[in-house]
Amino acid sequence: MTLLRNPKCYTDVCIDGRWYHYDHCGITIYMLRGGASTEFTLGSEPIT
Repeated sequence: MTLLRNPKCYTDVCIDGRWYHYDHCGITIYMLRGGASTEFTLGSEPIT
């Protein structure tokens, strides 16, 4: 699946029981934890 290249779009993904949020057209993702979120920087912008 190819991600839309639109900054208004986002994708939430569950990996090993933990939810992560990614706003398209960026390199930052964060874990959804209901408050203080753990943030990660990706090496490059995902396309799939």
